[in-house]
Amino acid sequence: MEIKLTNQMKCAIGEQLVSAHLIAHGWPTVNVNSSINNFKGIDLYCQNGIDGLDSTEVAQIQVKTTFQGKNSGISIGMNCKQAANRDFLENNIKGPWVFVHVKELESLSVDFYILTRKQLIDLVYGLHHWYLYEWERRPCTESLGKSVACIRIEHILGKQDKSQFSDTCFDNPMRREPLPLNNWNNIWVK
Repeated sequence: MEIKLTNQMKCAIGEQLVSAHLIAHGWPTVNVNSSINNFKGIDLYCQNGIDGLDSTEVAQIQVKTTFQGKNSGISIGMNCKQAANRDFLENNIKGPWVFVHVKELESLSVDFYILTRKQLIDLVYGLHHWYLYEWERRPCTESLGKSVACIRIEHILGKQDKSQFSDTCFDNPMRREPLPLNNWNNIWVK
């Protein structure tokens, strides 16, 4: 039997799976969307439980869920021009992001890619700045800048992109980073 899920249900699956993993690490977690539907920029608040419930360290986590292959785009909730603006990213990305790749729904075969705030900003900025201004060495058009910004799991894994129209290459900063697969400690890296 094929299961039909709405986008909202897919997002909820990712958020619940991430929340369960965080709690299993001893980090109390609250889903912000249970109080305010689609809260801007944050899905989960998580408390670092190292000091017990007295801990004051809190992470503001964004969760993105995909049921597609590793080379499919995952919308990151902004347009390409915003994604190529480092100041915009610094002001709007609040904390770490967890990308949930659901490989098989029935068995819940899932990979989690946890990026620090800095890793995400560097990746999103680098990719979209290259795409808008260097990929084809052409001026950025208004419609191109307004298109939906996406990243792919293969970008998170450090894959380089090369333009088929010029000799430019996206120098992916994730190539120099530890693999973010199931790296839950990235939640607390500043």
